[in-house]
Order: sequence, then C-alpha cells, then structure tokens
Amino acid sequence: MIEARNRRGRGADMDRSDGHEETDGTVGEGAGSEQRRKARLAAYDALRERHPDMFVNPPGGAIEILLNRADQERVAKEVTELAVTSGLPEESGDIGVVYRDPYVCVLRDAVRFPSGRTGTYIRLVSAAEAAGAAVLPVLSDGRLILLRHFRHAERGWHWEIPRGFGSPGEDSASTARRELQEEVGCEASDLTHLGPMSPDTGLRAGRDQLYLAHVDAATFQDGANPGAREEGIEGCRALSVKEFEDMLLSGRISDAYTLAAYGLARARGLLAEASP
Repeated sequence: MIEARNRRGRGADMDRSDGHEETDGTVGEGAGSEQRRKARLAAYDALRERHPDMFVNPPGGAIEILLNRADQERVAKEVTELAVTSGLPEESGDIGVVYRDPYVCVLRDAVRFPSGRTGTYIRLVSAAEAAGAAVLPVLSDGRLILLRHFRHAERGWHWEIPRGFGSPGEDSASTARRELQEEVGCEASDLTHLGPMSPDTGLRAGRDQLYLAHVDAATFQDGANPGAREEGIEGCRALSVKEFEDMLLSGRISDAYTLAAYGLARARGLLAEASP
C-alpha cells in the first residue's frame, strides 16, 4: 500500500539493488558478510513464523520459494558472484529481510523458476504487517470527494481518494474511517466494503481493502484539512459524477486506488448515473 510518510506507516517502492541503505539485521561491515547474511536470514525466519501464509508454495505455483537453508545459501552464493561481476554490491545476493524501516519491509527470496533455474526475487511488505485501506467518499447530494495530493515518488500532483496503511490491531474498516477523518475532516455515516485490491502484483505482497463511505454534505468543506497539509495534501474537492468521469477520461485521474474503487462502486450500482 501504499507510500512512505513521516507521520504514520505507509510503504514506498524501494530500489531493487537496496545496497546503499541501512538494512534490517545489518551489523556493520567490520562484523563481516557472514554475520550480516545470518542476521537477515534470522529476520526472514521470524517473519515466516509470524506469517506462514506469505511463504506458501501452492500446488501448480509457477515460482517456488526455496526454504531449505542449504538451497538458500547456494542461491545466495551464485547471485552474489553474478552481482559482483556486474559491479553491484556484494550484499545484492543476500537472502532474507534485506531492508526494514518503520514503513516498509523488503524481502529477497531464493526461488526456483519454471525452467528449473534458481535465483532471487524481491518482495515488499508493509512493516506494520496490517492491511491498508482506501475509501471513496460520497456526499449525501451524490458528489464524490477527491484529494489533491503531491506524491513524492512521482514528484507530481494527483487527484485521488483517501488511503493509508493500517495500524497494528486495526481492521481495514477502521483504517478507512480514520483516513477519511484525517485527510478530509469528515466522519462516515456508513461504510460499504467494495472489495480487495492488489496494488502491485509484481512487487508488493498483500492486498488492501477498498470502501465507499457516505458523508453528510453539510459537514464537508472544500479546501485542505489543516492536519493533512504535512502529508502533501493541498486540498479536497467535491465533484459530480459527470465531472469525475470527465477527469477520468482526460487522464487527470490516474491513481490506481481511485480507479479501482470507482470501478467497483459503479459495478455494484452504488453511484448515481452521470448527468449530461
């Protein structure tokens, strides 16, 4: 889910080389590569114990995670040698939890591909280990609320719905309500679950949950919620369904969560038809 924030946990895409950051389990160059590798594998094993579902090899799965320690060490050696000859850091072949901060956790798995070739694969998971949520706010007069949000990853502005990572012990519906209040400044009179979303199946593990929230139009004000400015949110705007769809078709709305939530809400018949 979702993107790095200073105030609360949101994930960010990481550079796949991840060799120049302080990494989970790193004990310093002086302690040697062997200790670093062992620490990363120990963190990996601990994560696997807490979340075995993340390491399942389903019947017929095309890419197998190698969980045998001897296989992991063999793959790490092969990938490290290749990395070094390619001018990459020696630790680029490490298996395990190779980076962790308050927002994101990066795993490098040892894997076997369909051809039988072995190698590594990077995955991102939320460091909070809780599902995120996004919420499409719909006012009682039928208008939809969007935020104008500056996104650091793309260095640009986006029109999008409120969203964020969950906090430990918080269910996704509570996350959706919290994000709506924090970013728009309104409470949901009721909340409808739209369905799950996989934000990036090629890189990120886990699903986030999408919701539609009904909001009393009398409680909404255009502009920025003061507490949201530090998040890069310039303001919010209420749009008719026609205005929303015009922005969608013109490419002014490109955020994946917003597109998915709108599509699910429309498919479920939860939105008014666009008037000419």
